[in-house]
Amino acid sequence: MAARFSTGFSVALALALLGFLSGCASVKSTEQYYIPYTMKTYPPKPPDAFIPIVGKPPREGYVTIGRLAFQSYNGWNFMRKSMIYNAQIHGADAVVLKDVSSNTQTAFYQVPPQFNYVPVTGTYCKNGKSYTYTNFVPVYQPGYLQPYTSTITAIDAEMIVLKK
Repeated sequence: MAARFSTGFSVALALALLGFLSGCASVKSTEQYYIPYTMKTYPPKPPDAFIPIVGKPPREGYVTIGRLAFQSYNGWNFMRKSMIYNAQIHGADAVVLKDVSSNTQTAFYQVPPQFNYVPVTGTYCKNGKSYTYTNFVPVYQPGYLQPYTSTITAIDAEMIVLKK
């Protein structure tokens, strides 16, 4: 039972590490999902420029310059950074978030059966002296299914420029 727990723990640790590493995806890779709505280009904003993300556009005085729509396993923080990054490089003053959704999926992967070798220590006597020995005994661990969940977040946002 302890070996099964340690194997399950190892698998969970590996999944957590994989999740952490996948969080290192670059927001630059989301440039391909930007669709310009106009032929006019705007100068990029500096990387530290504040770009608000709003739920509704202003009543008037703006132009929609493009759309960013995609989905990712990297979570909401990555999506937010992607919207800001794309707004900055395309010169947008704000991002209007039209739609956001998330879908959690549960799937299974199979952990194959394996043999673990457990040390077994014993003693024996020879010529009046006591000796210690260690043997490694194979213990069969049957395979099993390990569940894992992943959440896909999708956004649909428009980039706007305020009329001056």
